[in-house]
Amino acid sequence: MQQPQRVLVRPESKPLDWGFYLWVFYRRLPIILFLTVLALMGAGIYAYTAPRFYEAVSLVRLRKQALPPLFAQGGQQPQTDTLDLKTATQLVTTFLTAQEALRLIQEQKLTSMRISAPIRQYLSILSAQEALSFVSTISYEPDLIRISVRHTLPEVAAALANGLAEAFVARLNREARAEASNERKFIEQQLRAVRAELQRLDKEIAAVKQQLNMVDVSEETRALVNSIRTYTAELLMAETDWRSAMKAREQLQQLLEREQPFVPMRKENPVLAEMEKRLAELESQRTQLLQRYLPTHPSIKRIEEQIAALRQEIARRQSERVIEVPDAALNPRYASLYQQILDAERRRMELEERRKALATLLQQTQQQLRRFPEQQRRLGDLTRQLQVLEQAYMSLLSRLQDAQIREAAKLGNATIADVAVVPTKPVGPGIVRLLLLALLGGLAVGLGLTVLLEFVKTTVTSSDELKHLLGVPVLAVVPEARLNPNGEEVLRLMNSRRGSAEAIRTLRSNLRFLIMRHSSDGKMKAFLITSAVKGEGKSFISAALAIAFAQTGKRVVLVDADMRKPDLHRMLGVDGSVGLANVLRDTASLDNALCDTPIGTLKLLPAGTLPKESDAATPAELFSSEGMQHLLQRLREQFDLVLIDTPPMLVVSDASILAPMTDGVLLVVELGYVTKTAVQQVKEQLELAQAKLLGVVINKASRKRGYDYYRDYYHYAGYYEREP
Repeated sequence: MQQPQRVLVRPESKPLDWGFYLWVFYRRLPIILFLTVLALMGAGIYAYTAPRFYEAVSLVRLRKQALPPLFAQGGQQPQTDTLDLKTATQLVTTFLTAQEALRLIQEQKLTSMRISAPIRQYLSILSAQEALSFVSTISYEPDLIRISVRHTLPEVAAALANGLAEAFVARLNREARAEASNERKFIEQQLRAVRAELQRLDKEIAAVKQQLNMVDVSEETRALVNSIRTYTAELLMAETDWRSAMKAREQLQQLLEREQPFVPMRKENPVLAEMEKRLAELESQRTQLLQRYLPTHPSIKRIEEQIAALRQEIARRQSERVIEVPDAALNPRYASLYQQILDAERRRMELEERRKALATLLQQTQQQLRRFPEQQRRLGDLTRQLQVLEQAYMSLLSRLQDAQIREAAKLGNATIADVAVVPTKPVGPGIVRLLLLALLGGLAVGLGLTVLLEFVKTTVTSSDELKHLLGVPVLAVVPEARLNPNGEEVLRLMNSRRGSAEAIRTLRSNLRFLIMRHSSDGKMKAFLITSAVKGEGKSFISAALAIAFAQTGKRVVLVDADMRKPDLHRMLGVDGSVGLANVLRDTASLDNALCDTPIGTLKLLPAGTLPKESDAATPAELFSSEGMQHLLQRLREQFDLVLIDTPPMLVVSDASILAPMTDGVLLVVELGYVTKTAVQQVKEQLELAQAKLLGVVINKASRKRGYDYYRDYYHYAGYYEREP
């Protein structure tokens, strides 16, 4: 009977197994708790033994300065350059500021507090760099700086906080006074130069007048000089206005280019207008009817229903109240900008004409002045220079008064917003914060160490780990049997009460339970026994389990499917020259290949022999043939239990081919020998082959290895015979 063809589907990638990692953390919970408790104890000891420190805080506020209103031009108060908040915060913690603060403290010049002699003596041996190690600053927008000092002595903390604040403010005031003083000195120097030039011009004008026998400049010359000065000033102003008009016209032109000349016209929706007109008529009719009938009259009810429906429809169409029409209208913003451009162009042309007219008048006036005799022209030039210097002299006098006021005011860019007081309660060390950090640190180190140990340890070392890796139960833990390599050793073992034999019997019972749970009608008969890698004792488990079932009266057949390294015929002391390979190649019958064993209900189908020809079929090809499926079907019909021993799954593909043909797979694992990666690969291979993994058998449990699974068996060592 041919089985339906199996479709091998590669399993989809699975999400991260958080359950496995939670189990790993639970397994290493003692280490995690130990490190966490150790960290908490260390933090507690430090918090108890560490010195208490106090915090003092002072506040400094930056401010903007303006010229006094008396000397501001145009009624405005231009602001001076303001110190940047971040820059000021850095200046507080500079070496020069700390040095100035210590000097103020030693000379008792602090205005905010009095400092005792012992504290001054302590601070006298403190360097500026050491003082800054206790300081931290924070800036708060827009203009506040917080100076915080932490120290074990509260008075030292307050003294340093106030000293730094006053030193910083004094430093800025000193720099501001120096700036005002430099400005005053420069203006005074300029005033002396202008005064000397005025005196020189007065003497030169007097000399020219003496040569011309003139007491004063003629009225005509003075008028021409004044006209030249006036025309020059007006020409400069006209030039400025002309450039402004040009720039304004360019900006308006740019705005005009962004606008569309025409925009769609919009008007009120005539349908809505008609509906509102109809609503007004209905309400008028309802008012008239109420004068003659009661509100419950059918006519009034009918009109009210019409009014309600009409109002609902009007409310639904409110978004359609304004509609666009195909006709276009002139964009009002475009028209306004265009008109502004025309006005700007007209003003530009007017200013252009005025500029040309002023230039012409200035040229004509200068030509008139040139007609005067040389001495008179010279006298006019000197008079004009004198007037310009007099204006400059008056401006310098005004600036000198401003600088003198700023220098006398002694105002800088900062002021003290709040002074530090001597703290009475310590702020550290914060026990709660330290314990919280220790708790988090201990947990982090413990979890990190757990993950590190898990990655460093590549082999599987516990039954619980197998359960989490494979998701199937551990059916039995078989201690190391220490068998001699002769044919009767396995039979003698299974006739004894040694721990290995009892473990095999436990495996027999658990496999029965699995058969009862998964197949109530008892149709589960064929089972495949394999391992991940060689050397884990799968053949011993296969032979011992077959003997254990046969001892209960079951008809059992043990199939040796490991054609490359057959071993079962030696364990049971039978001839293995004819067997499975011969049956699949049709060179022998099944009845001739089955071998009797010392137990009457147990038959062995050895691996047989493969021909040495190069063109002969390989074991994988034989197992993939229909003959293998027919053979398994015949064995199911003749026996109560079929156990198949195969090569390791990760060595060759034989087990992967046979596994889907059976009712379940038993995986033999030697803890401390097989790696976690190998176990996971076996699970993936079985899922890919769509085979069912029933459980795991742990083999070669040894006292020397000290794994946790071993103690359960040897705790009850008195129930078993001693292992040789």
